[in-house]
Amino acid sequence: MGVQSHVARWGNSLAVRIPKVVAEQWGVREGSCVELDPRDDRLVMRRKTPDLSDMVARMTPESLHTEVETGPAQGREEW
Repeated sequence: MGVQSHVARWGNSLAVRIPKVVAEQWGVREGSCVELDPRDDRLVMRRKTPDLSDMVARMTPESLHTEVETGPAQGREEW
């Protein structure tokens, strides 16, 4: 048997809280990406692991950053 939670308003949307014990067991935290799959009277939620090709596809010229100077080498780095 599962853990009970409640639906609450969050801005113009609705939200379901994931109890701490379930979040810890499931390995999710604030900011984790999940996938929702409605099936008849059920809602299946899955953790969505980051996909590098998806992240690269969402890159835009505005999201690219220039190089950042970090100072002289501190070890055996080669530049």
